[in-house]
Amino acid sequence: MSAVLIVDDSPADRALFRILLSRAGHTVHEVARGGDALVKAREVRPHAIVLDVNLPDMDGHSVCRAIRADPEVAGVPVLMLTVRDNDNDVLTGLNAGADDYVTKDSPGEIFLARISRLIQYRQMATVAALNENLVQVGRLLAGIVHEIRGPLSVIRGSAELMKYQLKPDDPYLQWLDPILRNAQVLQVRLEHLMATVRSGPPMVVLVDLPPLVRESADLFLKGSDPRGSQVGIETIVPNRVPPVRADAGRLLQVFLNLLGNAYEAILASGEGGQITVRVEPVCDQGVEWVRVEICDNGPGIPEALLGRIFEPFFTTKETGSGYGLYLASEILKEQGGRLTASNLPGGGACFAVWLPQASLPASIRSGQGDS
Repeated sequence: MSAVLIVDDSPADRALFRILLSRAGHTVHEVARGGDALVKAREVRPHAIVLDVNLPDMDGHSVCRAIRADPEVAGVPVLMLTVRDNDNDVLTGLNAGADDYVTKDSPGEIFLARISRLIQYRQMATVAALNENLVQVGRLLAGIVHEIRGPLSVIRGSAELMKYQLKPDDPYLQWLDPILRNAQVLQVRLEHLMATVRSGPPMVVLVDLPPLVRESADLFLKGSDPRGSQVGIETIVPNRVPPVRADAGRLLQVFLNLLGNAYEAILASGEGGQITVRVEPVCDQGVEWVRVEICDNGPGIPEALLGRIFEPFFTTKETGSGYGLYLASEILKEQGGRLTASNLPGGGACFAVWLPQASLPASIRSGQGDS
């Protein structure tokens, strides 16, 4: 469902467009004055704006220029309206930044087709740009991983050869074991990083979530902006957490994305803050889940926008693409999970990753219980 903002001083025209858009499945917002258009657009973040040329307080062309100059809504498509087909109005509107033009007496089918085309075109253009960026990031990451794998293999192989030549009670083993252990950890992390940009179906395996969550927090902290040193991350994990079946690399991508959003929300508040990551097994509607909550004490999500944050290309950030949360939600869906969001009573936002617990053979379950 797309949101459309109508800016028109005529109640009759607004009613007509509202009916057309609502019947087509769009959510409609309205203002009658050009001076209110920018404020309303920032509030509702529409997928498109229907803008009348003739307004009582300022002309539509000036409103369009103001929209294009505002970084929060500059990318929203604008369909200009006029009472007649006037070449000068069309040219002035296009120069002001309008994406398309239609007369008010055009058939409803034409009006709806133009709105749909603008929304779809913007989405396709955004997807194309994001896909190109992902390809470039993937190539860069693949090159980095390749450069690390070679030396890592030499280090690990040499350490293993040295270990075979030492006796079990040799004191030098105390230095070799940490090398081998950390080399293996680094190898796993490289595989996880590569999986974040890997295309194709998910590689679903049995995943122990607590180590992956700790790894995500560790990687995020090491790669975060030094300005955010006033932001802390606390990880809360119970003693026993059932495993899940998932793609570890893509889960890592989801956790890093959610940590990044929480981190940016806290920094935007101008004060220090805390991110709390909590892992716990839960039962919801008769289904056994493992839930990972990533909560912050930032400003939270505006209630009016809470229901739209998982829409593709919807963002509340000036420089955001509106793709991160949508992609995270889709990653979890393809693995049988889901992503939810809420505001905390004391302030801040909380995102919850839900993954179904893995069904294990009785022999494995009993073995876990004895450990």
